[in-house]
Amino acid sequence: MPASAHRPRLAARHWLYLLAHLVMVLLGLLLVSQAKDDRLWTGIGTSLTAAGLSGYIIFLYLLHSDRLTTLLSLFDSFGFAGAFAARAERIKSEYDSLLATASDRIDILGFGLSALREDYGAEFQTWKTHASIRILLLDPDFPDPTSSYALARDVEEENSPGKIATDAKLFVQQTRSLIDDRFQVRLYRCLPSVNIFRVDDRLFWGPYLMKKQSRNAPTFLVKAPGHLHRVFVNQFETIWKSDDLSRSIPQSWPA
Repeated sequence: MPASAHRPRLAARHWLYLLAHLVMVLLGLLLVSQAKDDRLWTGIGTSLTAAGLSGYIIFLYLLHSDRLTTLLSLFDSFGFAGAFAARAERIKSEYDSLLATASDRIDILGFGLSALREDYGAEFQTWKTHASIRILLLDPDFPDPTSSYALARDVEEENSPGKIATDAKLFVQQTRSLIDDRFQVRLYRCLPSVNIFRVDDRLFWGPYLMKKQSRNAPTFLVKAPGHLHRVFVNQFETIWKSDDLSRSIPQSWPA
């Protein structure tokens, strides 16, 4: 975005204010230069100059404050609560803090979620006692096992071919005994765009980038109420509820 887009636009009243204070400064300087040894006019000129300059300082302060207020309002309306250079282990303490107090819902969307399984697999049963859990894994067989989105993403992340498929199948194998109304897993069948990790009213999200492991991509934390929180909750719900965009785990899967 060009720098000019961040510059506040001045209204006509602002220019009148600036012009009036410029006149005060110039008039003050003129009186000081002409008064010579006349203390009265020197004092008046000095006061006018000081008042004009003070007006400029106040104007710049208020202008900056208005801009800062606007930016803070924007951050608040979008629900920004944090930003991280990467996710996984680098923000695990953030995950731990939220998961420890989860009381309603945990929603997760990823590829094979190997890091989630390794870091938290032993805690899934405990999670079920205080929150409903829904997990979306990338379907490694869609649209075709030999040319799937999972294989394409392996290439994009520079993984060995089949890594995501293996991770997804291991996740299902190790969690199948937990699956019930409180712990649900589906396979999503649409192009991967963002990862989502929602705990109650907090939601981590991050993009999938070329030639970069997803765990090393920038990650953002947003909260409810907030525009981005609603956007990504809707993204998850849309995929979860659509039989065209996701499917249940088949009893025979993985082979």
